[in-house]
Amino acid sequence: MVKGGIGSGFTSSYREPLHEMGAFQYIKLVLIIATLIVGILVLLMTNQITGAAVAQQAISIEDFLSRLTAHPEAQAYVGVSPLNVIQINNNNLPNLQTQITGLDTSYLGSFLVQYTDAIVVYDYDNDAVRGTVSLQQPQQAALPADFSAKLNAHPELKGLESEQPVGGQLDANSLSTLQQQFPNVYANAKVGDFLLRYSTRLIIYDYNNDAIVNAVDLG
Repeated sequence: MVKGGIGSGFTSSYREPLHEMGAFQYIKLVLIIATLIVGILVLLMTNQITGAAVAQQAISIEDFLSRLTAHPEAQAYVGVSPLNVIQINNNNLPNLQTQITGLDTSYLGSFLVQYTDAIVVYDYDNDAVRGTVSLQQPQQAALPADFSAKLNAHPELKGLESEQPVGGQLDANSLSTLQQQFPNVYANAKVGDFLLRYSTRLIIYDYNNDAIVNAVDLG
């Protein structure tokens, strides 16, 4: 749920690394797909919020993200474009409260800034991070023993072999949403492909055919 809240009532959530036992045997899949919080996405799609909520207040998106990522809770997202941004208001608060525990009227005017693995609750006016919502999936079955070796053998992974990516397999619903939002990135992706986020690169990997579907530089 949320950690670092300031009197928020949020509960904390622990996220384990993707690699376990040092051999990349199990995957703790952290959300890299916007659809895991369906209610929030519906609101975002309905209100066309990405950047728009910021623009409505005549706030520079560059200044907004610069101030946000200056906070320790959001420093991991320096140079990373958020998937969506929504401002909490009286109209959407009831729906958001069904998705995020602890939201109340004290959060009105704050922004929900959604990244691949978390949502940061940011009070722009007071330049304060109110909390972070960790987007998490249940642990899935063990990966094939040769998964890591096959993946890291591709030139697109050069220099990233020692990193622990976050991600998971695409299902039909998440793939459809991502193809609508980012058609150029996911045009050739298929259900069952692995979506893996590294510090500098997003990888779509077809394990069955041992093929890199797409590699996108981040930042």
